[in-house]
Amino acid sequence: MTNRKKALLGASATIAVWATAFPFSKIALQSVDSLTLSVARVMGGALLMLVIGVVKGLHIPTTWREWGLYILLGATGNFLYQVVFNEGLRTIPAATSSIIMALTPMTTALMATIIYKDTIRPIGWLFTITAFIGVAIIILWNSALTIPVGALWTLLGMILFAVYNILNRGLSLKGHKPITIAMWSMFTGAIMALPFAEHAIELIVVAPISAKFAMAYLAFLSSALGFVFWSYALEHAEKVSDVTNFMYISPIVAAIVAAFLLGEIPNMGLYIGAPVILGSLYLFNRYR
Repeated sequence: MTNRKKALLGASATIAVWATAFPFSKIALQSVDSLTLSVARVMGGALLMLVIGVVKGLHIPTTWREWGLYILLGATGNFLYQVVFNEGLRTIPAATSSIIMALTPMTTALMATIIYKDTIRPIGWLFTITAFIGVAIIILWNSALTIPVGALWTLLGMILFAVYNILNRGLSLKGHKPITIAMWSMFTGAIMALPFAEHAIELIVVAPISAKFAMAYLAFLSSALGFVFWSYALEHAEKVSDVTNFMYISPIVAAIVAAFLLGEIPNMGLYIGAPVILGSLYLFNRYR
């Protein structure tokens, strides 16, 4: 199998498990609270990642600075992010959540102009504005200029994950492999979740089988194996954009799966705003 086919296979597998995380999270949230789902997803994913780490013999952080960065990564990309993301998903459709989260790469690029002195051309700023106009269309369509609280939680989650990407990039530039970063950030996130584990276990035990299956899927596939698939795709891609462009498919997959599993039918705001956002993201990535 050629490297291109391996990259496409890895990217496709990643999108499959990441995009379906939105509707499966909605299923779990019908039976447990946001905190419980976050604990289950982070701790379950960390267990599998630690097994993978032992098998692969991954790098162990050796300095306080490295551990400090991994603790920040554990918060912004795992435990705190999961709590905020799940709280938002409780009150907005899965498709809406996935569209808002699709802004993460653009927000990361904007942050990089400050942190890493990256440059964005004027046309890139134009597409940034149009993307956020698309978000406004979606969240205000039926809200009479009142922003749904779930959308605000999701926007905060998107910003947290953009910070995670910025910190991730800093470690990558120092030679840390993507799967190593994913493993230790998930491990530190799991440590943060420990104080809430007893409460989570009590709710998980009495949850219906559908919620248990959804939480297992999210922990082992969306969280752990999703990062493994993504690392595999990046490792074999000729250009990073060959893989990252697959991210534009994620909201479409999430909307289709949510329609089948949850019966969620997007309103007209999503039909108008989604193409504006996805088109802006594509053009931003191409011309910035």
